[in-house]
Order: sequence, then structure tokens, then C-alpha cells
Amino acid sequence: MIVKIITTGPIFENCILIFNEENKEVLVIDPGAEGGKIEEEIEGYDLKGILATHGHIDHIGQVGFLKRKFPDTPFYMNEKDIYLLNNELFPNFKKLLKAENCPEPDITIKEGSTIKFGRFNFYVIETPGHSPGSVCFYDNDYQLLITGDTIFKGSIGRTDLPGGSEKDLALSLQKLLLLPDETQIIPGHGEVSSLKYEKLYNRDMLELIQNTKVDIFKDLLK
Repeated sequence: MIVKIITTGPIFENCILIFNEENKEVLVIDPGAEGGKIEEEIEGYDLKGILATHGHIDHIGQVGFLKRKFPDTPFYMNEKDIYLLNNELFPNFKKLLKAENCPEPDITIKEGSTIKFGRFNFYVIETPGHSPGSVCFYDNDYQLLITGDTIFKGSIGRTDLPGGSEKDLALSLQKLLLLPDETQIIPGHGEVSSLKYEKLYNRDMLELIQNTKVDIFKDLLK
């Protein structure tokens, strides 16, 4: 199994490719821009799935392109973000990203859904806050966490876009803090990190949790 990150588009979004060398299969997560580049990277492999961490255009801008090229490949996303699929977010953002219209997901995912691919078994963790339908993909055996725009190295996702919520993001971040410190993080933008590093150095995350005064355990007991 090979995990490859390719940075796409003018805002340097991380598109994640997971290759199963044994069966010549590939999984694409967050194809935001440069569909042709993504297609070249996966040439010779059977595309088994397209996953989205959330519905913002810089993360799903090339789903339509890939579905045209590989029409039988299922697209997975949380249904809570369907309303965002063709929301430009900012004037001319779609044109800047050269994004295509995004179809609705073939398969909707939610908290507890699992996506098996090769030796990976990704557990879906709902992490609203950046958007209502944001999710992370977590493999316990490999201690790998794909976070989209929930958490970055040294920072966190913005909450001022449609459906964003500081309280929800604070709860989501607390949920992620329950995972092992050794968990490796692949964010939607920027460098890879680890949960241990974020616990020590991510001031934005720690301040948001403290300032919003929310407690995941109290929330779970409601």
C-alpha cells in the first residue's frame, strides 16, 4: 500500500491517493483541482472510490471530472454537505479552481461508516465545525488520520463559511484528541503532522477548546 499526497490548484489543496499495488487499484480522496494531473497519477490503476472529507469546492472540484472519466466509480460523502456541492463560496472561485459541477454522492457516509480498501480499513469520524458534514477518515491499525480542513499542522479549519460553527469544531477537535498520540495526520492543506505535535503546539486548537467552554463528554451525555 502506498499513500501519496499531491498538491493541487492555486490554494495548494492536498489530494490523497492510496494505491493498492497488489491489485493495481487506487482510492482518491479530495480531488479538488487539476483533474488531468490526478488522472495522470492514477494511470494504470483501477479507480475504486472517490472520497470527500467535506463539500467545499476546493475539495470536490474535480469529482465531476473523475466521474466522467470513470463513471462506475462510487463517490462517497456525508449527506450533510450535499447543499454545498455547487456553492462557489467566493466570487469566481470556481473559475479560479477550474472546478466542474459535482454530482451528489453515490454512497453517503456518516459516523461509524467503514470503507475498506486493501489493507486499510477507514472508520468515518464526523467532525462538523468547518462545515456541517465534515468527516475524518481514520485507520486504527496504521494510526492514520485524514482530516480535511478540520485540523492542520499548527492550526484549525475556519468557521466563517456557510454552516461553520466554533462550538461544533471545538467538540470535533476534542473527539480527535481521544485518538492515540502516535496518530499521523494528513490535512487538507499544508504539511503532515501528528496528534502528539498538535497537542503540544497547536495553540489555535487549544484556545478554541478553552474559549468555547464545551466538553465532549457532557455533550455525549445529553
